[in-house]
Amino acid sequence: MGDPARRSFRRRAAIALVALAAVAGLAFAGLALLERTRGTSTDAFYEPPDPLPDGPPGTVVRAGAVARPPAGTKAYRLLYLSRGHGGGRVALSALLFVPLRPAPVNGRNVVAFAHGTVGIARACAVSDGRGFFEHVDGLARFIRAGHAVVVPDFEGLGTQGPHPYLVGEATAHAILDAVRATRRFGPAGASERFAVWGVGQGGHGALFTGQEASSYAPELDLAGVAAGAPMANLGRLIETNAGSPAGDVVAAYMLASWSRVYSQLAVEDILTDPARATVEQISALCLPVDHDRIGAVLGDRRTDLAYRTKRPWNSAPWKDLLARNAPGRSPIAAPVIITQGRSDGFVRPAATARFVRYLCGQGVTVQYRPSRGVAHGDLGEKTAPYVSRWIAGRFRGDRARSSCR
Repeated sequence: MGDPARRSFRRRAAIALVALAAVAGLAFAGLALLERTRGTSTDAFYEPPDPLPDGPPGTVVRAGAVARPPAGTKAYRLLYLSRGHGGGRVALSALLFVPLRPAPVNGRNVVAFAHGTVGIARACAVSDGRGFFEHVDGLARFIRAGHAVVVPDFEGLGTQGPHPYLVGEATAHAILDAVRATRRFGPAGASERFAVWGVGQGGHGALFTGQEASSYAPELDLAGVAAGAPMANLGRLIETNAGSPAGDVVAAYMLASWSRVYSQLAVEDILTDPARATVEQISALCLPVDHDRIGAVLGDRRTDLAYRTKRPWNSAPWKDLLARNAPGRSPIAAPVIITQGRSDGFVRPAATARFVRYLCGQGVTVQYRPSRGVAHGDLGEKTAPYVSRWIAGRFRGDRARSSCR
């Protein structure tokens, strides 16, 4: 029968792996492919020139064609200028997919796809290898519609870090400057009109992009914001999922990232010494490439995250930073659609419904579309057909439906 403790460890690790797949928003069927194609992100492509070239945010520093792109596309990696989390000039990377057929006279519409949680280490860049292609939810539909699709890596993924995980403004700037770079990249044939779409971390980034677009990139024309199970109320998300594998991974990524991004956040004031070691261990691993290793860490009860005080997220500076990075602090002018799986055990349907009501109170035109039997991990794939039609309607200028009363 084997050792009971060993069987218990394997069982806990297996549960952790399932939860981690849900956080990443990726199906287990894709894990082997991603593991085979993982790069090291030490590729010279990700090393910007020093000093950085002159130019405004969105200036293309470097571009390279991607071999064996998805059917009907040409694919490129872009290195472009942006504003980093500290306000300075940085170079960020992105994937760009362009339809093979010629662009219309007025240019292609652009869909910015904000990816879900993949990790905070430099090696977690989604542009590094072909394994991520099939996980750009709705890619084939957008390409058939003639749109260019850009997928930013975000600061610190591929290029030098730290990665400002779930830091709203930094994420929005990376997305908006990726759209600017797409416009300036000749082979894209892109216009200034765009929509943004993502699930989980990507939904959080999409909402912040909606908030920041008019002030940060007023020359762009935002047609719509699509956010699936967005990580909206970050404090409640951490509290609700504390002690679960998915919750511990997200908390570890946030603590490791924010302690590097925000000087006022001292992890030693929040975590016990063993928990700090766990955070550092997890922060070096990527979802879902390192799913076995993360599952092993989370399967060991000795490495559970332990806080020095009860509910530290309700105390400064942690509480203030969580509030600053929760979307909804300013209204979104463009129409919004929020999708949610009714079987989502990570971003709870009740929390998303509350957030929708909050947006309605701000006067935002928002459609709420919950889906029965859909969990966090398959929300993007299951709702991509509807979201792609919704985005097509925004590009046509159709009147957007609202769930607000």
